[in-house]
Amino acid sequence: MKFYIILFLIAVPLLHTGNQANTENPHQTGLSMQLVNGHWFNGQTFVKRTAWVREGSLHFKEPTTANDTVIDLTNKYVIPPFAEAHNHNLESDYGLQQRIDAYLNNGIFYVKLLSTIKKRIAPLMHHYNKPDGLDVSMAHAPLTGTGGHPIPLRQRYLDRGYFDGMFNSIEEVASHGYFIIDDLDDLNSKWEQVRSFSPDFIKLNLLYSEEYAKRKDDTTYYGRKGLNPELVPEIVKKAHADHLRVSAHVATAHDFHVAVAAGVDEIAHLPEIRNGKPIAKEDAALAREKGVTVVTTVSLIKKNQEQPNYTNLVENIRANLSLLKQEGVTLAIGSDMYNDNSVGEFRFLYDLKVFSNLELLKMWCENAATTTFPNRKIGYLKEGHEASFLVLEQNPLENIAEVNTTIALKVKQGVLSDP
Repeated sequence: MKFYIILFLIAVPLLHTGNQANTENPHQTGLSMQLVNGHWFNGQTFVKRTAWVREGSLHFKEPTTANDTVIDLTNKYVIPPFAEAHNHNLESDYGLQQRIDAYLNNGIFYVKLLSTIKKRIAPLMHHYNKPDGLDVSMAHAPLTGTGGHPIPLRQRYLDRGYFDGMFNSIEEVASHGYFIIDDLDDLNSKWEQVRSFSPDFIKLNLLYSEEYAKRKDDTTYYGRKGLNPELVPEIVKKAHADHLRVSAHVATAHDFHVAVAAGVDEIAHLPEIRNGKPIAKEDAALAREKGVTVVTTVSLIKKNQEQPNYTNLVENIRANLSLLKQEGVTLAIGSDMYNDNSVGEFRFLYDLKVFSNLELLKMWCENAATTTFPNRKIGYLKEGHEASFLVLEQNPLENIAEVNTTIALKVKQGVLSDP
């Protein structure tokens, strides 16, 4: 028997009245839905139209069968969900539910974890990749050089007891928390082990590659160096042969040049956040030509607010973002802030006044989602895409500053949840 229910999107409790089919879990209804009187984002503007949700997919063609539920969106605005294109904060069970709630409550459905220890996150995977939870993609152990990032970070976590019951020494952490790749023999001999963790993508670490020879054997640069830049094209070639995208952690404009020239798919950080140098215009143009996505992470500069050159660093960030925008490079919002998420990054970018409301919306909804899950039908409100979207009280093209606080309804893969 079908239930025909009109839900007027005025107050949250009304969302629950539509579940006569399942009283134990009112959000897992499995109902088909018709959504009327909504303004739907088409990538450029909002268009008033009717939509239908069937078996977790979004449709704009009227089905031949009846709907279980009709939802009146009362002229509100529908956008794709937000995403976090760079973080590391879902690998530990400490305060995990609060972090998950912080994502979901702000309409962030997709999170890209730029390095995880599979042995550590595996027991937590029941929280993720389900209709009423966060979806995560993971690189697992990043590739670096001897003494490179993130080895000191892993050592610090080991010393603090974060790996108790898993690892007893930094040598045991190796090949779980990082892979040391110093030459082609290392790359060839360790590649099958890299693949054995079933990463969703490969992360490689380039730091100060213009000084690779100087830093390689100098222990004073422990943790402030990475791969031999000459290995990057070979890593990209291997990854792409196995249908794996490559994300490059970079620190400097030269790292950016090396990574883009080698054909990586994603730059995990805007370069020169803490160094204050410009990106070369020709490298920005090459990034656009090769379809490279650059993840922003610029709010990291807030950790340097006490430094006397902070204002100059922010101005350099603004200039480099402006260059990438001018050259048409795809930009995605990601924070790399362990105690925050992409909301803080979005607000920092908004305050820089480099991007229009439309550009910010696309960076957060479209680009961040598609660089996180490039093979899924997400990030856009299109026929046959996943039925995941946010319904907003206000038009974000007119007022986007507090867009995450105006959510009236969330739907993920056809499942309703509270705002």
